[in-house]
Amino acid sequence: MLSLIMVLSVFSSLPGGLGIGVGTSVSSFSPVEDNYDQRFRTPGLSYGIVASLDAPGPMVFHLGGEYFSKKASSGWDGKISSMLFWAFPCAQLGVMDGFTVFGGPGIVGVSGSYSGTDDFGSYVEADGSSIGFAASLGTDIVLWGPLFARFEYRHSWMDMKSDRVKKDGAETVVYPAAETDLGYSQYIFSLNVQLFAVDEEAM
Repeated sequence: MLSLIMVLSVFSSLPGGLGIGVGTSVSSFSPVEDNYDQRFRTPGLSYGIVASLDAPGPMVFHLGGEYFSKKASSGWDGKISSMLFWAFPCAQLGVMDGFTVFGGPGIVGVSGSYSGTDDFGSYVEADGSSIGFAASLGTDIVLWGPLFARFEYRHSWMDMKSDRVKKDGAETVVYPAAETDLGYSQYIFSLNVQLFAVDEEAM
């Protein structure tokens, strides 16, 4: 977290009067595929770190990362964990003092692993990563001084192909490669601190 703040501080000193905000987030994570609800016991919660680069004018750049994990539970012996990364250039509009709405397209990435017994009784282990696209819509509400809350909805489209997995400890080639829909939707809440305000004189 400290290294992120140092990097953002460098950006804030560049010409253009960038505003910098950082915070933490919690979100509901819901895969698009219905069968994930039974097999992986989703939806669930993800936790992350967020940052905002606020340029003079109508544009703001949101970026960050989140961690999602589900462990074995009743009726399922597996585990799934993933790291999600994202970047959104958004248009923003100040509706009133302390209340801003934003929205825009972005890029999302995921890197994760899965283990658990499949429908045929084999213990399967797999991992991989992928990149996709997403849309974001939300609002920022100033709570007090530099502290503000963000409420956001996000929907992503992403898939991944896997051609190798481990079954009962032995590496196995999957042919044809299995394609997995990694699309998901989220309702996100984050608390943020505005470290550096936008330089209005740069507008």
